[in-house]
Amino acid sequence: MEGDATSDRDRLLAFELALDEAVCDEVHRTSWGRLFLTPSTPLIWDANWVAIEAVGLTLDQVMAIADDALGGEGLGHRTIGLLDEAEGRRLGEEVEAEAAKWPRWEVERTRYMLWRGGKVQPHLVSSHFPADSAGKCELTGGGPGAPWVREVRLAEIADLRRAIIAESMPAGGDGPEAVDQLFELDRRYGVPGGDRWFVAPPESDPMSACRLLRADNIGQVEEVGTLTPARERGYAKAIVLAAIAAAQAEGDATIFLTADAADWPQLFYARLGFETVGDLTVLRRQP
Repeated sequence: MEGDATSDRDRLLAFELALDEAVCDEVHRTSWGRLFLTPSTPLIWDANWVAIEAVGLTLDQVMAIADDALGGEGLGHRTIGLLDEAEGRRLGEEVEAEAAKWPRWEVERTRYMLWRGGKVQPHLVSSHFPADSAGKCELTGGGPGAPWVREVRLAEIADLRRAIIAESMPAGGDGPEAVDQLFELDRRYGVPGGDRWFVAPPESDPMSACRLLRADNIGQVEEVGTLTPARERGYAKAIVLAAIAAAQAEGDATIFLTADAADWPQLFYARLGFETVGDLTVLRRQP
């Protein structure tokens, strides 16, 4: 492994936090960490959350901080990010070990994965698809037979992005209003991070999309999604590789993504060439 995994993970987390600070409506710094508030998107838990940076707090103290900070804003959910990895591991395991004491609380672990797959050929990402004599476009995204990829802006794929968001939401959620708020956050992140999206196939009705966020020679591939009818066709691989190639073309030495540590996409990303460098523990309680 190149470098130190813990320092790599902390650097990637800092990249995300900097974008969060640029996007959220309010950021309050306190003795225990940071409070991120976005009253304009109240349904989005990850835009209204407590970031615990202090170490050595008890679970009761952490829960009380969230009750005071988020409950004091009239928010029914509780989302607590434990920024120190060791502290997150300790408190997350405590919640899991004493589940009866902490009803309705769930432990989520976000996996930070750093690209170790080497150079991706620049021709794998392009906004142009020149036709050959047979009228076919150049294939991009991973070799012969791979889906084609096109770079777009969010406004060009609004319907697709909204559909992917809607499919990802749990049944019985907040429906169209939550979709609207998540889409609005997509738009906001494009301001500090760049409005660059990659879709496949490149025709007028793409079915798969991801985005590339960039700052300070770091690139993050995120929001990878494919509509259900188009899954298992290689689209996700194609768009992720295209985003990596685009980041490398800009000179980004560090390229990463995050994944749910308990879900299968992390295995897919590992096969592509991403390596786990650490986790972020999040404690969550639904309203």
